[in-house]
Amino acid sequence: MKTFKTDVVYKVTQEKKGKGLEMGNLYFKNVPVTFAQVLKAGKKYQSEDTAYQLNLFIDKETMTKVEAIGLNKEFAEVGVTKIKKGANRGEFKYKLDEHNEGYVGLFGAQFSRNTVKRDKDGAITKTYEPLKVVDAEGNPFSQEVGNGSVCTVKLFAYRNEEDMLVVMMDTVMVIDHIPYTGKGGDAFDEELGVTIKSAAVKEKEEAKKVVEDLSASSSSAAVDSFDDDIPF
Repeated sequence: MKTFKTDVVYKVTQEKKGKGLEMGNLYFKNVPVTFAQVLKAGKKYQSEDTAYQLNLFIDKETMTKVEAIGLNKEFAEVGVTKIKKGANRGEFKYKLDEHNEGYVGLFGAQFSRNTVKRDKDGAITKTYEPLKVVDAEGNPFSQEVGNGSVCTVKLFAYRNEEDMLVVMMDTVMVIDHIPYTGKGGDAFDEELGVTIKSAAVKEKEEAKKVVEDLSASSSSAAVDSFDDDIPF
């Protein structure tokens, strides 16, 4: 089984002064990712809004650093941590299946970048720029990112009133790319306007289910929207 040496670094860009909030950038380095929707935003769980999203996995040492930083995001140990709420309560959040068996001993979480921000009445108040995706040299990267690709993920962050970091993805740097491919019979998708291999169709449906499971079981402490006085 492949060994991953991950890391996390938090860089403060604005210190907390008066009523101003601490802001910074959080970097997850050399992390394997799965079900990455980074080139085109996909629909959010039980919503017509869209978001860029991915699952990333970190080692135990990095997990200790995350806990010290104080991140408003719940990680789950692969094959150990179980879902606490919802219809899938009692099931492993990251099952030991073909998607996760290579990440035993690691801790996973889902991160995202919304495409729009809404107020309490549902009106759109802000449109976010697309997620930036680059290669290891900083050049634009336009290939689909397959499961197991190793990336460094940069996230915007601010520290809330509970002294926890709230984050949103900004940039994904693809370091070790595993192409997204499918094998088998063909299936034409009218909405996409392309022919997709049958195995890819299956993986697409499995990815959708995983995303829904993760979204449905997210901790109530996780904040998906940002306060009006936050500049992102």
